[in-house]
Order: sequence, then C-alpha cells, then structure tokens
Amino acid sequence: MQNRQYVYLQILTASRVFIAAILAAVFAAYGLNAWTILAAAILGAMAELTDLFDGMMARKYNLTSDFGKFFDPYTDSIARLIMFFSLAYVHLVPLWLPVFMALRDVSVSYIRLFAMKANVVMASRLSGKVKAWAQAVGFFLLLLIGLFGRFDFDVATLVPYVALIILLVTLWSLVDYSVYLFILIKKAED
Repeated sequence: MQNRQYVYLQILTASRVFIAAILAAVFAAYGLNAWTILAAAILGAMAELTDLFDGMMARKYNLTSDFGKFFDPYTDSIARLIMFFSLAYVHLVPLWLPVFMALRDVSVSYIRLFAMKANVVMASRLSGKVKAWAQAVGFFLLLLIGLFGRFDFDVATLVPYVALIILLVTLWSLVDYSVYLFILIKKAED
C-alpha cells in the first residue's frame, strides 16, 4: 500500500507540469481575453494546490524521499516557468521576468549540486519559500491586472511594479542560496 501511495504522490507532483502546459496551450490558442484569464486562474490555482497537497501528503503518510526532495522543486520550477512564459507570450508580463526566474532556478539547482559535491546537505531555505509565494501571488495579481487593465489603463500600469517585486524576491532568493552555499562549504572545510 505504501508503494501505491508513493506512486500516487509522484503523479500528483508531476500533474502540475501538465496543468501548466494546458494553461500555456489555452493562451497560445485563444490569446488574452476574459475567458482565458479565468481559465488561467483556475489552472494556476490547481497547479499551486498540487504543490500544497503533495507536501502535506508526503509528511502525513511518511512518504518523503530523496527523489521527492528533488522532483518536487523541479516540477515547481517547470510549472511556474511555463505559467510565467505564458503570461509573457500574451504580453501580460515582460519577457525578462521569466528569464530571470529561469536563471535563478537553474542557478539554485547547480548550487545544490555544488553542495552535494562538497558533501554538504543543503536544506531548502526560507527565501525559496518566500520566492514561491511571491511568484504564486504575483501570477494571480498579474491575471487580475490583465482582466481589469483591459478596461482601466491605470490598472495596467501596475504590471511593471508587480514584475519588479517578483524579480527582487527571486533574486534575493538566489543571493541567499549562494551565500548559504559558501557558508556551508566554509564550515565543512574547517
């Protein structure tokens, strides 16, 4: 039974990538309009809820694993990047935002690899959790701006500010992981 639950958990985790891909397909096929924004909000909420539920299930049923510790952040990253590149595709967010998000996620993955090579265990950081929340909340704010900005130009002018906040939190997380790596390696050397 434990093996079956573990497989279901991994399917739940992987599902957010497929949900994000459906979101991208909706924007690619139908562009930006009230219905696609509603669909993106529903699909985005579903993706974020899978992230919440898979972690709760893993802890509740003692299904945590080394694979899950890598697979979960991988699917988080891929799903959010798909979602934000989709927003860039419909010109709801500047392209530089998902590019910097990708830079942060790839860099943190390599930071974790460097830590492993140095035989240092790098736990997830608070900055990573704050980054995830900022990106999730920012995604929904951008959808709202997209919806109401169609009728009120003043609302649409908020996009750069929301994007900048997401960018700053994302870059702060990258710096935090980088500094933490150097601290851990220094401690391991001493």
